[in-house]
Amino acid sequence: MLSQPIFDDRSLSQSFYQTLIKRFPNSLHQSIQDILTECRLGMAPSPTGVKTFFIIAPSVLIGDRLLHQIDTIIDRVADLMGGVGQVAICIHPPQDISDQPTTEVNCDRSPHTHPQYMMCKIFPVFINS
Repeated sequence: MLSQPIFDDRSLSQSFYQTLIKRFPNSLHQSIQDILTECRLGMAPSPTGVKTFFIIAPSVLIGDRLLHQIDTIIDRVADLMGGVGQVAICIHPPQDISDQPTTEVNCDRSPHTHPQYMMCKIFPVFINS
C-alpha cells in the first residue's frame, strides 16, 4: 500500500515561499532590512502566470527608498527565488493617506487601507548565469 503524501504540491510550494519571504530580508544589507520592516511581502502570479514577488510599502517615501535599492533587491530575488520572474514595488498608503509607516506584517486585508489607492511598478528578474 502506498502512503499518502503529507503535503500536496500546492501546500508544499506555499510553505516554501512563506518561509522564503520571511527570511528574504535577512539576506540583504541592514539598511535595506530596515526599509523592509516597514513593508509587507508576498508572492502571487501575474495575469499571464509569471510568479511575482511583491513588496508593498505603506508610503511613497518608503517606496522611493526601495526604488533606490531595486538592483540589489532584484539580484537577491534572482539568487534566492528560482522561478520568480518579476518584482513589484507597490505603494498602499494607510486609510488616512498620511506617510505614517506601519510595521504590520500580516498579509490579511487591513481595515486601515483602501485597495483602490494601490499603485505598483514592476521590474523583470533576469537569471544570473
